[in-house]
Amino acid sequence: MRIAAIADLHFSEERRARAEAIAGAVASARADVLVIAGDCADGVEHLADALALFGEFGGVRLMVPGNHDLWQDTTPFDTRRLYEETIPAIAAEYGFHCLDSGPLVIDGTCFVGAMGWYDYQMRQRETPVEGITVSPIHVSRGEAGKMHFSSLPDARETGWEALEPRDYAANGLVWQTNGERPQVAVWSDPLHLDWGETSERLAAEMAARIRAQIRELADGCRRVVGVTHFVPFAELASHHLQSPRRAYAKAFLGSPLLGEALLAADNLALVIHGHRHRQEARRLHGIVVADAAVTGAQDGPLLFTLPD
Repeated sequence: MRIAAIADLHFSEERRARAEAIAGAVASARADVLVIAGDCADGVEHLADALALFGEFGGVRLMVPGNHDLWQDTTPFDTRRLYEETIPAIAAEYGFHCLDSGPLVIDGTCFVGAMGWYDYQMRQRETPVEGITVSPIHVSRGEAGKMHFSSLPDARETGWEALEPRDYAANGLVWQTNGERPQVAVWSDPLHLDWGETSERLAAEMAARIRAQIRELADGCRRVVGVTHFVPFAELASHHLQSPRRAYAKAFLGSPLLGEALLAADNLALVIHGHRHRQEARRLHGIVVADAAVTGAQDGPLLFTLPD
């Protein structure tokens, strides 16, 4: 079985030429299966046009959404319905099976997956630079879609190492280094979506979804391929970053709960994900784990051949 995998296409009309080139490379790969591991489009309004680009691909088409696929520009947000109903329906219309709706077995290979989410366990606990002080701030969508900042009830200036998950849940951080001008880092999801529950609970729900799929398949698979958008293993976020802005973003990479759920499959052979915008494939836990991002100018679809 030959698998072509991409992630983080981030299609919009401004990026059409690049997206068409990627779709052409996918069609030319003559793979048996195409996997899109999330963030196919920059906003749900572009998702149909993005998936339509892959109409020339002749094999089985699979996808999971990413956070950007759920983004909306008008309120009230309808994130849960988009995830459960709208995106699977759009996927089906263009010949894709959305794995969040259920697993799929192809010639004895079982594909399981879900978008995933973040729970701040992958945050960088060590300070990115010496002398930095930070203050978490609450970020929300204000009037006319503008970003609104507000202080937390127990706001305080502290060191980086003192940041806790609840601080990241506020989605904003003011930092200052050695008396220099203060700067702000923002995680933009709350400006475009609203699940109505905490990120920690959502990450756990996504992991439970994967576990349920694996149980459903039981012993009927020769091997399992797992697909998520968010990063499923903490080892993929272990690098130390010196940029405060990039170090802050590590908290939103994913959740190790996803990896733990995938590893519950005894015959797991391959895990495909995205979200980091850094294409690579490496071996972890005895399996191949691949970030299929196509955000780099030289990035094309990753190709994997599973033995018959």
